[in-house]
Amino acid sequence: MSTITQATPVDAVSTPVVFTDLQDIQVAYDKIHDRVTVTPNQMDKGATVRFHDPNGGKLRIVFLSPCGKEMDSVSDSEPYVLKIGGTYHFKCFFSPLEGTTETSPENGGIIDVVPQRP
Repeated sequence: MSTITQATPVDAVSTPVVFTDLQDIQVAYDKIHDRVTVTPNQMDKGATVRFHDPNGGKLRIVFLSPCGKEMDSVSDSEPYVLKIGGTYHFKCFFSPLEGTTETSPENGGIIDVVPQRP
């Protein structure tokens, strides 16, 4: 079990947030089939996770509402707490480390947060 410190201030005193049990979610882009693979694709409600590209690029994901409206945006390796159970669809935007051009596959990712009921 490791402890991760995020440098983002949480108050006016700029106290860093300390995360224990931070879990990585790999979101890999398959260019040949224009799709993503999410590993693991199921997490426990209340887990603190960070999404990242296992191929070393930058990743940005945008969660979608049931009607397809863009909701929360999460940047590469930003800690994110999965507070509510359910199945969540998201768009993926990949870019090289030194680049600004984003590639977005036609089909994004899905993650199940269990238990499903809030």
